[in-house]
Amino acid sequence: MSTFNRNTLVKVLEILDSSHAQEALAAAKLASAMVREAGLKWDDVIDASVLPRVAAPVPAKAPGSGPFGYRRERELSPHEQFFMVLLSPRTPVDVKRKLRAWEGRVLDGEITPQESADLQFMYQSFVVG
Repeated sequence: MSTFNRNTLVKVLEILDSSHAQEALAAAKLASAMVREAGLKWDDVIDASVLPRVAAPVPAKAPGSGPFGYRRERELSPHEQFFMVLLSPRTPVDVKRKLRAWEGRVLDGEITPQESADLQFMYQSFVVG
């Protein structure tokens, strides 16, 4: 079970408003994966008594925390790296197009070792970088 970070989920869900359908779809898939991998259901995440809230101060980024608030306690899977690269505003459009061709194979865990290395490089360049 992974560590659940509500603030990260909120950032991912904000991408659902993207004018690019594929980015919105990728955000939805990533959000669902985050909830599922945390062993939660959407009912656990969405409070029935949602009230307006006052903006809370943004906490300082913890040392060792990764992009989008992920902890660096473990290496991200190719699936997670894929969506992070796809959703990163720093990723060039041509790279996003290339990644969209990989989506089915990444989700099925069928990428080649070279593609996995390329994905790691893109993650380091456009997300962590």
